[in-house]
Amino acid sequence: MVKVLDARDAEPEELVPQLRRPGGFLSEEVREAARGIVADVRERGDEALLEYTERFDGVRPNPVRIPTEEIRQARDTLSPEIEESLRVAIENVRFFHEQELDHSWEISRDGATIGQRVRPLRRTGLYVPGGHGAYPSTLVMTAVPAQAAGVREICVCAPPGSDGSVNSNVLAAAGLLGLDEVYRVGGAQAVGGMAYGTQSIPAVDKIVGPGNDYVVAAKLEVFGVVGVDAPQGPSEVVVLADEGAFPERVAHDLMAQAEHLSSASAILLTPSVELMKSVEPLLAGEPAELITLVQVCDMAQAVKITNLYAPEHAHVISENPDAIFRDLGAVGMVAIGDYSPIALGDYAAGPSHALPTGGTTVWASPLGTHYFTARTNYIRYTPEALADLGPHVERLARLEGFENHARSVDVRRRKV
Repeated sequence: MVKVLDARDAEPEELVPQLRRPGGFLSEEVREAARGIVADVRERGDEALLEYTERFDGVRPNPVRIPTEEIRQARDTLSPEIEESLRVAIENVRFFHEQELDHSWEISRDGATIGQRVRPLRRTGLYVPGGHGAYPSTLVMTAVPAQAAGVREICVCAPPGSDGSVNSNVLAAAGLLGLDEVYRVGGAQAVGGMAYGTQSIPAVDKIVGPGNDYVVAAKLEVFGVVGVDAPQGPSEVVVLADEGAFPERVAHDLMAQAEHLSSASAILLTPSVELMKSVEPLLAGEPAELITLVQVCDMAQAVKITNLYAPEHAHVISENPDAIFRDLGAVGMVAIGDYSPIALGDYAAGPSHALPTGGTTVWASPLGTHYFTARTNYIRYTPEALADLGPHVERLARLEGFENHARSVDVRRRKV
């Protein structure tokens, strides 16, 4: 049953805790289980990897790495229409993420040179979930930003089905992307394998991609050994719509998010009583219980609630959507206007659909090329520039009690 709230007399801070947000903090039981699996894979390598895959997926993959020929066959058996759509998505995602690339820079002033070198990571691991379905779009949305950043070695882990195979559409997408290092292993054991390396899987420098609670917990366990991305848990959307919105379109936007089933939250914020009354009867079926309709006093209140809730997605449907968009802050991706449904971003518009969830958009950013690069700062001083800055450094070093820091400057300055 759809949940209906009246927020016209409520403060945003009072309302936000009433909004649905599945998941949340990982239970200690999940954390402990993931910790044990990761430690076991670290200790026993492939032997543990195979045992956990057999226990959780019902199959003992042999070999763990999928042969290149199997990837090629999956690509070759794609229908022309699906191949065309995947290629359009890949092209658009690549174009978007090439625009966000960071660049190295260098500036010199009076003999003092400072700069920053941006470099791609050497090796990255991508996790593509299984469970309720297979998601070639997730592979596109994680692999293309890594490729745009210049990562040369990309490995993919995806859980196998009961017959030991990875979904053919995921393999076909790998083929179209030029990826040939794909492993039929999922869950926390895949994360442990990528982080520490096994006899079959060489260790990576960073792991990205969404997964279930055990995958998320495993990524937290290996953080520090490798880099990981921002949390990508249950999916969320907030639709901000005024009286000009079409009820049927709004209903489908909400139901589209509810298709994620128990791992979803879909919220409508609107000042229009008529819109709420028209939308509610259009919401039917099991997913309707994942939807919340909220009456607000105006769109300004809707914006305040959205910024406090900090959703993965927001969709602005209004006569003046740009004005509302300017005031939105903590959102992973904003769809602006009636002709920009969230589904475009989920599949082919360009920005990666790998977005932070659970309110972490207050500090986390969408997956992009910056996740696959690292920076090196550098300085280069001439004798004259050293003579100019040196006395200040010596004073500050001695102020903090670091005499040898000061002398490392002084011994050079005296020579000058």
